[in-house]
Amino acid sequence: MTMVRQALLLLLACAPTLAAQARRPISWDDVARLRAVSDAQLSPDGRQVLYTVRTTNVEANRRIPATYDIAVAGGAPRRWPNDSVQATEARWAPDGRSIAYVAQGQLWIARADGSGARRLTSLHGGASGPVWSPAGDRIAFTSAVYPDCSDDACNAARDKAKDESKVKARVADHLMYRHWTAWDEGTRSHLWVVAPDGSGLRDLTAGARYDVPPPPFGGSEGYAFSPDGREVAYTAKDAGREEAWSTDLNVYTVPVGGGTATVITSANRAADQNPVYSPDGRFIAYASQQRAGFESDRWRLMFYDRRSHTSREIAPTWDRNAESYFFHPNGRSIFVGTGDRGRDKLFRIMLDNAGAPIDGPRAEITANNNVGFTLSRDGRTMAWLRDAVNRPTEVYVRTEPPASREPVGSERQLTSENDAALAAFSLNPADDFWFAGAQGDSVHGFIVKPPNFDPSKKYPVVFLIHGGPQGAWLDNWGARWNLQLFGSIGAAVVAINPRGSTGYGQAFTDGVSRDWGGKAYEDLMKGLDAALARNPWMDSARVAAAGGSFGGYMVNWMAGHTTRFKALVSHAGIFNLENMYGATEEIWFTEWEMGGPYWQKKAMDEEYRRWSPHLSAQNFKTPMLVLHGEQDFRVPYYEGVSLFSALQRQGVPSRFVLYPDEGHFILKPQNSRLWYAEVLGWISKYVQPKVTS
Repeated sequence: MTMVRQALLLLLACAPTLAAQARRPISWDDVARLRAVSDAQLSPDGRQVLYTVRTTNVEANRRIPATYDIAVAGGAPRRWPNDSVQATEARWAPDGRSIAYVAQGQLWIARADGSGARRLTSLHGGASGPVWSPAGDRIAFTSAVYPDCSDDACNAARDKAKDESKVKARVADHLMYRHWTAWDEGTRSHLWVVAPDGSGLRDLTAGARYDVPPPPFGGSEGYAFSPDGREVAYTAKDAGREEAWSTDLNVYTVPVGGGTATVITSANRAADQNPVYSPDGRFIAYASQQRAGFESDRWRLMFYDRRSHTSREIAPTWDRNAESYFFHPNGRSIFVGTGDRGRDKLFRIMLDNAGAPIDGPRAEITANNNVGFTLSRDGRTMAWLRDAVNRPTEVYVRTEPPASREPVGSERQLTSENDAALAAFSLNPADDFWFAGAQGDSVHGFIVKPPNFDPSKKYPVVFLIHGGPQGAWLDNWGARWNLQLFGSIGAAVVAINPRGSTGYGQAFTDGVSRDWGGKAYEDLMKGLDAALARNPWMDSARVAAAGGSFGGYMVNWMAGHTTRFKALVSHAGIFNLENMYGATEEIWFTEWEMGGPYWQKKAMDEEYRRWSPHLSAQNFKTPMLVLHGEQDFRVPYYEGVSLFSALQRQGVPSRFVLYPDEGHFILKPQNSRLWYAEVLGWISKYVQPKVTS
């Protein structure tokens, strides 16, 4: 009997381990079946949260959005406004009684319970990005127009004539004639307002030949109402013929009733963006860069005094970017979201009665990766989005006790859109590690163990290099570069944030410019060496490297400077820096990174001819997979064509995958499925990820 009991106890003790071992690696199809949560919006009274869920229809090759409503107290979410409407960008009215949203490309409004839906716009250029005025009497949004058209009929007629024309030629007399994945067809995104009953429709930027907000990634964070509702501040770029080599974004203000827009940041030739009014209306907070032409300069948090018409920096000694920010309703503090050491976090700065900081930023929310914060009208409840390398995004909330003056209540996960599905998979968290980099400084990286990890076995390694170069690997769940999918072949994943990465101070970010194949490359090699040395279960003889954009450049650079890798994967990577300068749309990027255009001798001798991977192509030996989107205007696809030609001409095992319907990112579901199949198949072929004892 004793032996039976001992056996039973042993079995029970092992049960969690056995259950974990029974979990399987996640696949692309598994990821596609997960529900992508975004855009959490807390109601003004702090009792409800609206959020968006996108599901993937692989057969239809598209992702389908829907909005849900869930009580902060908990319970089952319900589809909003109903089961048949694909609503996005749902925004609460200030009184919480109605909600503005986008459906079928237009702006709508409905009661908070989803009833009484009414369409507010029928504009040819559509509508997006609703933002309510504080009094609830206006909604700001954006719509595409031809600047010289005086009415919507003109916009429609212009497009009709273009579609019916047999001539499809594009003629340009200035640069920035294409951007990201779109050609300039003459339209501009303008800022509009409309009343909740559909009256008072007005283009606040009529005739402007600039976009509000600036493309390609700007959204409703680019504009805001003043507390009295009489004014709107917005972000725009009006650089004329310098648009392709200038980073001079500006903050404007314009009367809601119509009138001339005023630039409030004209003194700064670098970028200024994303205005937010203080609750008392005295200040406009905005993010500002100091160095013109440098898109990755530190985003400083600025306060513009509307009385004195002067600006000052808040927390000037804080070496982080003001990526997002919002005031506490009482105006006594401002919250700032920023990347910090591999994670997006929330900090808080206390303010005195004059809007000056009382102390430095202090961390508020730091676990995993946190973005998209919204706050209730009384400031006591907060909702946001959190994810991690091993956890897709869910909505989180935090409510402070009634007697507290600060939001110090315990945080908790509110939604569980993917919890049940995740139970089937072996997903490991991102483990931080630090090592001595190229200058003896401390450099950070992540390691993700393979599924069903057994430390007694040897595993191959997938070494990932991020893009940018001013970017970072974060502890987040990604769709395009999902670390769990790279590990699903039975491999360890090592992801280093070398110099150039953001979230480690501006000097560290600056360290890659005009030194592309130098210290950043050394950081990467030292980081890989450190990971292998500290983890004997990693097989140093079976390592593959993969990267996209600047990561693709670095893979191309590695191909000419080391043979340590068994296989390489280069997605949208720069191959010939001289050609890249003249082919990319955002010329400011190459001019800053290389120290000028290629026809300047100093830049040519010290940068272009020093760091261009095509000049070391004679050393290529490692098998390489090359992938590119034909609609990629950031790194045009003939960079991939040239790279593949160099590999093939020298007999290096190589394969080229070109997507005619994709840009810099591979986004369509079936294209994404093929991308992962090609990438993981290529790596598997050369590192033989079958686990060895």
